[in-house]
Amino acid sequence: MHFGLVHGAKVWVEPFKSGQTTEMIEDFKQDLSKLSSVQILRKYILGADSQILTTDQHFQLKEQVCEHFHVDYHEIIMVGSGKLGFSIKPSRRFQSFNDDSDLDIAVVSPKLFETVWKEAYLFKKGGADWPASGSFFRYLSEGWIRPDKLPRNEYFEFTSNWWDFFNALTRSGQYGPYAIRAGLYHSNFFFEEYQKICIEQCKELI
Repeated sequence: MHFGLVHGAKVWVEPFKSGQTTEMIEDFKQDLSKLSSVQILRKYILGADSQILTTDQHFQLKEQVCEHFHVDYHEIIMVGSGKLGFSIKPSRRFQSFNDDSDLDIAVVSPKLFETVWKEAYLFKKGGADWPASGSFFRYLSEGWIRPDKLPRNEYFEFTSNWWDFFNALTRSGQYGPYAIRAGLYHSNFFFEEYQKICIEQCKELI
């Protein structure tokens, strides 16, 4: 069950029906056999509304993220099962969104990405190290920053800024009882490449 917001008040919305999800998954599978990976990306991820949040919730979530991180509104893209109504990740492929699912967001901002990249470089250059530094720079080379790989250090303020913000959004309950998580991408190229990997893996199963 999830709820929407009307003038700041929480209002319960009818839960997403499993039958609707099954129909959407079948439509998606049919499109996998007819459309290219780029077309699937455009139709289901770039050009679609969230199948879980209301239109108002979707707007408000994107608005809050872009205002907090000072990025453009169009640089915030909802992804994953919170967007499609089902997952296309290998570990949960074609599983419906449920109470254990997250609301996933991609922040596609060259400016913010390069700011964090520079800070991480200088942090490491200054002699600092952290357990996930190898993984952090590996993902960095693929055009995205995984927040769980960032330095957890009082001298690297971006990490706490990121996690405090999204944890507070989660606790607010504005978007249901779901964890809100996000990744940071350098550009549309890298964001779309990552999404296309999952789509192409789905196509191989059809």
